[in-house]
This record gives sequence, C-alpha cells and structure tokens, in this order.
Amino acid sequence: MKKIWIIHNSLHGNSEKISKQLAEGLKDSYEISLDSIKNINPEELAKDEPYGLIIAVRIVAFSSDKEMLKFFNNLNNVITKSISKVAYFSTHALGWKKFFIRGMKKALEKVGCIEEVCPEYLEIRLQGAEGPAREGADEKITEFISTLKEFMK
Repeated sequence: MKKIWIIHNSLHGNSEKISKQLAEGLKDSYEISLDSIKNINPEELAKDEPYGLIIAVRIVAFSSDKEMLKFFNNLNNVITKSISKVAYFSTHALGWKKFFIRGMKKALEKVGCIEEVCPEYLEIRLQGAEGPAREGADEKITEFISTLKEFMK
C-alpha cells in the first residue's frame, strides 16, 4: 500500500481537524501518517520515503505559513527519493484566494523533490481567525478526498 504523509502546522486546531478528516477518508486506500511539523522533522519524513504528501497551509497575514515553507525547504535539502504526488489545502478567515494560490504554486515549484503537484486544492474559509470552518466545509472535504484518491493513483 502506498504511503502518504499529511502534515500540518495547526494553531487553533482547524488544519489538524481537516487533516484528520482527510486521513480518515484515505485510510482505506493508502497507508497514512499524520503529524504536526512541531513533532516531526524533515529528516524523519524523508527516511520514510512517502509516495505522497498532503500539506495543510495556514494563511497568515496575507501569506502562506512561513514555518511550513521553511519545513518544506529543509525537506528539499535532505530528501533522497522524490515525492511522487503532493497536494495541499489552506485554511483562512479572509475573502481572497488567488494571491495565495500563486504564492503556494511558486513555492512548490521551487522544491526539487516533488514530481507532481495536484492541480486542484482545498480551500476552507473559517468563520474567524480561530474558526470553526464555515458551513459547507465537510462537503468540500469529501469532494477533495475523491480528488486525492484519483490524483494519488
């Protein structure tokens, strides 16, 4: 069974909750590991040689989570076997997304250890900075799980 890591850097628990929902939805098709970047380091993840990686990115002050980007850059420095499939999702309380999409795609394009990035992403808008997710999030998550199952083949 293909190994997929789901990593997050949740502040108020929203990214972690969504990561767990994704893990639950994918566990019948893939071997899933899920953790916070506070608990693992890039070397540990690289040793596991995952087939896929799903990244939870918080949008903070109109940009992607700097800690997650640093983690990813460090992963790029230590990984020896490329990650075949990478997908991402975001949580935010703002009414914009195009700026984030361009920034996240640019960041992932700079990472040499990625073979393919999922063309679709999941965006969950929160009711406020601390959440919870706005109505309709569960349906979006369910749709994204289907997208991931197809993409990760």
